[in-house]
Amino acid sequence: MTEIVDDVLSLCDAEEVSVRDMLAAFGNAGFLPALLIPAVIVVSPLSGIPILPSICGIMIFLVSIQMLGHRRHLWLPGWLLRRSVGTKGLRTAMERLHRPARWLDRHSGRRLGFLTRQPMLSLLQLACAICGLAMPLLELVPFSSSLLAAAICLMGLAMITRDGLWALVALLPVAGAITLLLTIWT
Repeated sequence: MTEIVDDVLSLCDAEEVSVRDMLAAFGNAGFLPALLIPAVIVVSPLSGIPILPSICGIMIFLVSIQMLGHRRHLWLPGWLLRRSVGTKGLRTAMERLHRPARWLDRHSGRRLGFLTRQPMLSLLQLACAICGLAMPLLELVPFSSSLLAAAICLMGLAMITRDGLWALVALLPVAGAITLLLTIWT
């Protein structure tokens, strides 16, 4: 996990970083970082910026669908690749993630591995797609999309580390988001 944080942090020398720049830093292995970066952005205080959770949710949905389709290379539309974020906030978020990333590296293992292999892997990817698609709906309540983003981070962590325990833990924020959605709609 710390490697992903370091790769994104290395991009923060410019004034702004585009989505295209972030994906180029990861090369062919860009699916999971491309899934985690927008989720981490939405978990951070940056999720209070109007429209940002919706853009990140669309990106998460597009990446998840491609993962489900077993694509070899990540494809995103040009308008999304040209979107950029200021590096000041991104740098702050990534620096704050160093300590938790080291903790996650130490506390991840090959537990409940069947939850991170097919067919369960496809269910994790589908859950990420649904969470990304639901983020624009939760944007009506400020910072509420962070619950789904936290679940996506945990599912992404489960997929990166092949640790099924993190996949189970991801159910907690999903349950919170479902409760929030039901409360809003009733």
